[in-house]
Amino acid sequence: MSHESVDLLLRGYRAFVAGDLAALEAMLDPDVEWVAAGEEAVLVSRDRVLAVLAERVAEDYHVTVDRAIGLADRVVVSMRFSRSEADPTDERPLQSRRSFLLGRWAGLVHTRGGRVVRVEEYPHLEAAFAAAGIQDDHPEASH
Repeated sequence: MSHESVDLLLRGYRAFVAGDLAALEAMLDPDVEWVAAGEEAVLVSRDRVLAVLAERVAEDYHVTVDRAIGLADRVVVSMRFSRSEADPTDERPLQSRRSFLLGRWAGLVHTRGGRVVRVEEYPHLEAAFAAAGIQDDHPEASH
């Protein structure tokens, strides 16, 4: 089952990178729950989750999966994301002044019946491991 969960996560990642919201929709349970890091409130419903994902796709981030560890019906995942933005005060067509946004995302993705049913975001990979009840054997690879 863990391989199926990881495969689902990676198919979702590829769909996100390709901007394929229809494929993402098919992978999400209609009552999917999404819990943001540090929040207790849950974003419920596939439509609301898809709206957030559509915003992220439109923001043109470059996303890379660092780690995906399958655990029966869950996947611990770590991703990096980046985006460059042109300087809004520079009107030159080939401007070189840019700012860069870099970040990391960690979560625990729960699956059932070939669909994502819950996503829990964490502030860092170690917290996602702790929530999953596993110990990271390679902490240097997590940073």
